[in-house]
Amino acid sequence: MKICQVDPGCGIAIPPKSWGAIEKIVWEFKCNQEKLGHEVHIRMASDIVLGEFDVIHCHVANLAIDLKNRGIPYIYQLHDHHAYHYGKDSFVFKENMEAIEGSLISLMPAKFLVDYFNTPKCKYFAHGVNTDYYYPNPDLPPQGDLLMVANNGLANDPTFDRKGFNFGVGLSSLLGKKITIAGPLNNRHWLNANLWVLNNPLITFIFDPPPEKVRELYQTHEVFIHPSMLEAGHPNLTLLEAAACGMPIIGWIEHATDFHGLWRAPRDILDMKTGYKDIQDNKDRYIQNSLNTAEELSWHNRSKDILEIYQQFI
Repeated sequence: MKICQVDPGCGIAIPPKSWGAIEKIVWEFKCNQEKLGHEVHIRMASDIVLGEFDVIHCHVANLAIDLKNRGIPYIYQLHDHHAYHYGKDSFVFKENMEAIEGSLISLMPAKFLVDYFNTPKCKYFAHGVNTDYYYPNPDLPPQGDLLMVANNGLANDPTFDRKGFNFGVGLSSLLGKKITIAGPLNNRHWLNANLWVLNNPLITFIFDPPPEKVRELYQTHEVFIHPSMLEAGHPNLTLLEAAACGMPIIGWIEHATDFHGLWRAPRDILDMKTGYKDIQDNKDRYIQNSLNTAEELSWHNRSKDILEIYQQFI
């Protein structure tokens, strides 16, 4: 099969050198589909010609609309749920709806989005994780107790705690446990709005860690904290990476999802504390459940699943 993964066009290298979730997903599809014997190209949407590929897999709404307007069939994959949060009168909803209606089929990162867009073209398709790269490493010495890995920085609204840093810091203080918060330089916007955390010796910030450092953090911390909202997928990439490294997880996922190894806590600090205690009492079970989820959703298995979808439209 000759496959085109459409470049998201965000100016980020593929594979990304640090942060870039969609770029990482595109790269994983390419690598794993090639391992399964297929010819895979990454191409800008504007350079794609009708009839050149058996399947075109597009990951950004405006690029999908460009393909639609030029009469080029495509499969669309949505990677966030901003359309849900901004509502059906918003531009982002209408843009995604146009991309969905013009597609052969559209893959949603969360089950509730299938109902939200309310069209038979939508199908739930969870993200995956590279279990060859992310795995437990008991030979490394422990570096900390709690870990958050996230991009929480919104320059236009640094007070919007999208990833729940306040809850991670609060849990750290409540338990007396050290927390490491890692992510891109964007996180400085949140830090600048919350300078009080600099006086807390339990908190360590790491900015722009390379992928190998992020993996090491997963492998050397005890519990992953993820009280996030506006998440890109259910589950999202960092949850899956942490799970693949055998981390129990305390997280808030806004809608139900099949994810084992997770204590599903709302944004409630006392509920998160209860989750931490339950993990301590049942740690082996949480670790094994996390590993099972990661294996089920490995990119190798996800690529097999997506190829079955492709076959329906060749």
